[in-house]
Amino acid sequence: MRNGIKQDDAKKIVKMIKDSGLKVQAAIMDDIVRVTAKKIDDLQEVIQKCREANFGIALQYVNMKS
Repeated sequence: MRNGIKQDDAKKIVKMIKDSGLKVQAAIMDDIVRVTAKKIDDLQEVIQKCREANFGIALQYVNMKS
């Protein structure tokens, strides 16, 4: 079992997010991809797009907003 994702996989995810045209910012932080946006709807759309894309790895989504 592995915690986090590889740099290559993180770059693919960030590229897909940036190519989607949504008003979000994606950044690679160590072994996670952090996505920030002003609207929660944009974040939910990013999650949906990541679920539809087949990256070959299991992804976990964490809401850090309190």
